[in-house]
Amino acid sequence: QPEITPSVQVGSGAADGFSLIAAQFDQLPGWSGSDPSAALSAFQESCRRIERTSEQAPMSTRAAYNAGTVDDWRAACTAARVSDSSTPQQRRALFETHFRPFKVLAPSDTSSKLTGYFEPMLKVSAVKTLEFDTPIASKPDDIITVDVSEFHGASGEGRIVGKLEGSRLKPYDTRSEISGQPQSAIAWGNAADVFYLQIQGSGRLQFPDGREFRAAYAAHNGQPFVSIAKHLINEGEIEPHQAGIDGVKSWMAKAGHDAAQAAMNVNPRYVWFAAEEIADPEKGPRGAEGVALTPMGSMAVDPSYHAYGVPIFLDTLVPQKPGDWKGEPFQSLVIAQDTGGAIRGAARGDLFFGWGDVAGGRAGSMNHPVDMWVLLPTQLVSQADWAG
Repeated sequence: QPEITPSVQVGSGAADGFSLIAAQFDQLPGWSGSDPSAALSAFQESCRRIERTSEQAPMSTRAAYNAGTVDDWRAACTAARVSDSSTPQQRRALFETHFRPFKVLAPSDTSSKLTGYFEPMLKVSAVKTLEFDTPIASKPDDIITVDVSEFHGASGEGRIVGKLEGSRLKPYDTRSEISGQPQSAIAWGNAADVFYLQIQGSGRLQFPDGREFRAAYAAHNGQPFVSIAKHLINEGEIEPHQAGIDGVKSWMAKAGHDAAQAAMNVNPRYVWFAAEEIADPEKGPRGAEGVALTPMGSMAVDPSYHAYGVPIFLDTLVPQKPGDWKGEPFQSLVIAQDTGGAIRGAARGDLFFGWGDVAGGRAGSMNHPVDMWVLLPTQLVSQADWAG
């Protein structure tokens, strides 16, 4: 094995202890046997967004390392767009030609972990019924979102969500408070299904007449996310092996409406949706980057560390079927295209598994440590001042 070159420290926006270590592709575990087919499809989606952007625009104004400008990514995107790579070897060669890998070293006080998410498919009704009595609600008019970084003299970054009470901005209502208020619904569903739809952030809605729409993420109430599964385990209501979606839904069905609602209210975060046509059923919902997600090729990251559109190689274990808590080796390339409220840290990711029950079962079983390598364009890293 070639010796790893000295640490390349990232720019001043980095957290203490976070660095990227220059590496070679043959140092990536399993790279020579991997097939970046899904990653190439996902990268092509990102490139459509990149190629519509000004050449001098930064890839990110938040990432902890210098991901360069759009111009630094043009050559890689052009190669991906015209690629006729028909074999895994050719697809690997494309990335080897246009990128250089860097090992992600996270601060010592943070964990490396890969979880999973998916797009659920829900049976719903256009009107409220006994079976479908919970609104899949559209964004209310009174919600206000503030980008802190836009204010002169403000320290830090991020967003504040709230509503006006008189002339003062106050935190927006919690789940328990919102649930008791009238809302505008794009559809009506089962309470447990709607709850998990909010956790996943989008879903495909199936109406009795055969119509299908997507419930696309619109906004959330700014409250922190709290895991209902961890709450039920701590209360002795379920065992750790029952912490998946099916296990929690089964508990809800047995516990009854009031107990289930009380457990859901432990999570104060509430999510609103917008109805969208499903233009291509083989594509997932739009992620935070604004492009359609690719099953097993797209990943949610912490945007304060990583730029959207960046390829990231993963070495971890991934469940092959629902309930497979042990998992099988997964050494594969993915693209950073989304984020999530619980995704915090340099070596923290959430892998998109696709849609439907099988994808949901696999995503619900996904929870393993992970090693990550960021791939940055050769054109960028060849610049002498890249590290600064």
